[in-house]
Amino acid sequence: MSISRRSFLKSSAAAAVLTSVNPLLADEKKVKTIPHASNLGAFYADVDESGKLVRIRAHESDKDHKFPGNEAWIDRVYSDTRIKYPCVRKSFLEGKNSPELRGKEEFVRVSWDEAMKLVVKKLQSVKMDEIYNASYSGWGHPGLLHNCNSVAGRFFNTAIGGAVGTDGEYSNGAAGRVNAAIVGDLEVYSLQTAHEVMLENTKVYVMWGADLFKCNQIDYVVANRGNNPYFEKYANSGIKFITIDPQYTQIAKKFNAQWIKIRPNTDVALMLGMAHYLYASNQYDKEFIEKYTYGFDKFLPYLLGKTEDMVEKTPAWAAKITGVEESVIKALADTFVKNRTFLAGNWAMQRAHHGEQADWMLMVLASMIGQVGLPGGGFGFSMHYSGGGQEFSGAKLPLGLPQGKNRVDVNIPASRVSEALLNPGKKIKFKGGEITYPHIKVMYLTGATVLGHHPNTNELIKAIRTLDTLIVHEPWWTPMAKMADIVLPSTTPLERDDISYGGSYSQDYVYAMRKVIEPVFEARNDYDVFADMAKMIGEKEYRKFTSSRTKEETIRRFYDRSDCANVMSFEEFWQKGYVYFEPNEDAKKFVRHSAFRADPVANKLATETGKIQIFSEKFANFKLDDFKGHPMWFEPAEWLGNEAKTQKYPLHLLSPHPKYRIHSQLDNSFVRKAYKVGNREPALINYEDAKKFGIKDGDTVEIYNDRGRILAGAIVSKDIMQGVISVDEGAWYDPENLNDENPRCNAGHVNILTSSRPTSTMAQATSVNTCLVAIKKVDVKPYGGVKAPVIKGA
Repeated sequence: MSISRRSFLKSSAAAAVLTSVNPLLADEKKVKTIPHASNLGAFYADVDESGKLVRIRAHESDKDHKFPGNEAWIDRVYSDTRIKYPCVRKSFLEGKNSPELRGKEEFVRVSWDEAMKLVVKKLQSVKMDEIYNASYSGWGHPGLLHNCNSVAGRFFNTAIGGAVGTDGEYSNGAAGRVNAAIVGDLEVYSLQTAHEVMLENTKVYVMWGADLFKCNQIDYVVANRGNNPYFEKYANSGIKFITIDPQYTQIAKKFNAQWIKIRPNTDVALMLGMAHYLYASNQYDKEFIEKYTYGFDKFLPYLLGKTEDMVEKTPAWAAKITGVEESVIKALADTFVKNRTFLAGNWAMQRAHHGEQADWMLMVLASMIGQVGLPGGGFGFSMHYSGGGQEFSGAKLPLGLPQGKNRVDVNIPASRVSEALLNPGKKIKFKGGEITYPHIKVMYLTGATVLGHHPNTNELIKAIRTLDTLIVHEPWWTPMAKMADIVLPSTTPLERDDISYGGSYSQDYVYAMRKVIEPVFEARNDYDVFADMAKMIGEKEYRKFTSSRTKEETIRRFYDRSDCANVMSFEEFWQKGYVYFEPNEDAKKFVRHSAFRADPVANKLATETGKIQIFSEKFANFKLDDFKGHPMWFEPAEWLGNEAKTQKYPLHLLSPHPKYRIHSQLDNSFVRKAYKVGNREPALINYEDAKKFGIKDGDTVEIYNDRGRILAGAIVSKDIMQGVISVDEGAWYDPENLNDENPRCNAGHVNILTSSRPTSTMAQATSVNTCLVAIKKVDVKPYGGVKAPVIKGA
């Protein structure tokens, strides 16, 4: 088996792929070098005399050049999956609509003028609260002017008056609804204790489901991979690393971490077992609990089994649920309190049924250990993401495009899109109150693919086919674009000027994203398209959308209103390509929650009591069945402890972030050659399970449950525990037979299998990691990959 499928591009394998698909052409022709940046890192682009992009070279701010994402831009901008022209679904153009044919029939090429008139006419024919602006998040482009979410929101708010939006997010939908009330901050995006502090003080570093490597290679803004050099320091530091995870990750191997194999979705039970042991053995930090927390006395009866369930949350109780031995649970708790210990939480635990409990209980456990606010101790939920732990520059950065006021005060919780489309007028509990789903007629997406990140794909497709109109802006024929009625071809970031910064935590660089190449075919900037449509609506709307400024003037305005203008002129910046802000010495000594620990009165938390809320009166007063006033263990709807369900579906499916992509981005590039198995998404399966089901490494397998079926390529490994299987999220959905009601996905798009069940009636967040499946080996024809649809008149 190729090493490139087993490791994260350990360069020799990756370099072979890169060389084969991206030969060095710069020596053959005279080139012009242009600075640019993306979520995958800053770089210099070489363009030949004909205006063609021929080479990508990493920027000096990129601390590790081996990640292949930026090199894939050449492949992506010239991909045969590019949308070349404005297109309209055939029956929709003919006035028949036929929504049941979405994703099945051919498209017809139209002019830009005709396409925009169709869009404007449709938007003006419906009410504002019947339009869903589903341009969720900004992963498609890190630029401050052309950010997909911002530019779409600005158009709807200034030219239309507003539209239904999204409440919350997929990444941290459960934590985002709970953490701030517990500790006064979301925590999942907060500045983390600096790496130098960790290296000097931490004795035990617990990666609680946290893969410190993968998501530190990319960024929501511009990636710098500045954590990678620290990984070498950590590996040689003498710190004891422990990983509590169903999988043994690459970073766990690098750190030679002790592996605690835990049944998925049972982390809260493990934490409760440790908490009970610390209390019973009188090892918990009473002083910290009394001084810095509220409500331990209200939580304790539950822990000791003196409430309704009458179950004492002992290590023995936790062992039966988690699969972690009782002696190990006690030993871990002993280790945590006897050493300076840092608990690195993750985001995956809260993407599960009752996921709200995970972060809350981890904070309670950390409070009982008593090291919150001490150098190298306590907890953090963002060491695994976009440079968490890097020193913060403190610079005033350029601000993004303001969206204006949305006159529609209706939002759909992020994971509830399918339910909302299928059940207009339905009332649901949410955040302690109640909301009513609007009646959505038009769904509008700019650089976002709901079909990529939303759970239960087959249910979503049914929901999409209830819409009157679906409009998509995209550079590529993504699965979402193929489902649309009107498709508008967008430029890629390399075909437009913009400005951005990076990384998310260091914020030490501001980048000029200068246009590298002219737009391919008839692609246009989303900003320009929205400006033209605003002008079709009216001159007043056009002026409001553009603020009567050119794009160039707006970019310069962003720059001049930041600290950048104190360093160099805009002209110098635009030529050089970046401004750098050096973090000061204090930034290198930053300790999360240290101010609160030093003086909990002067630096009280933004919570009900100013302390860490082990118990919350606010939450208790919601009187919900599935979310109470303190953290609790709730049995998930699907897990390995459910004997009845595992008879039919014996494996727990995890769908982590991909090693080689940003969500679905890059799945149409050469990068897929480094890791796909039979051109399909890999499925990591334990060797004992593989033996049990007659599966060998490299086999094509069908993974299935009541929600659907996917084909994947098996990777047999000892790096995943028995009873668990893992398929990364983000593969481009590609149905095997369009005429089937629930067609099997050829490419291995994992959300075919995940459930749209909400975490609880509190957060209504995604619970994709609560999922049982079965697996079998299949013999199928070789798979050629995702193709562009048929375009009539092209």
